[in-house]
Amino acid sequence: MRLHPRLPLRPHPSASWGVPAVLAVLYGGWVMFVAHNQGSTIPTAAVFGVFSAAVVGALCYALGRMTRGLMPELRAVLYGTVLGCAIGFLHSVSGGSVYRASGIGLGAGLMMLGMSFYVFHVRAERARE
Repeated sequence: MRLHPRLPLRPHPSASWGVPAVLAVLYGGWVMFVAHNQGSTIPTAAVFGVFSAAVVGALCYALGRMTRGLMPELRAVLYGTVLGCAIGFLHSVSGGSVYRASGIGLGAGLMMLGMSFYVFHVRAERARE
């Protein structure tokens, strides 16, 4: 018995590169802002932000393109790993200690793992119905 109707939403083809590009720009800008506030010069912070944006954008694009056929458990681990590393790195840029940045990254990664695991399993179960 279904309580709520579910719309079959299909992402637009440009979402495969558009979403990672937007995430990369936002993350790179955030890294640049934090690095500049920690005392870096604007050109140094800009290079740091652009490099961080390129890495995060490439990882998000690769995750979106390559994980469709993987098991939901493995997909959840990959999504959690990327988010945990990104948040931990951002905290280390803000001047936090390595241990604190690792703990925050681990916590964020575990939360993302749990949430994505739930979402992927609910979606997989609804597809079987």
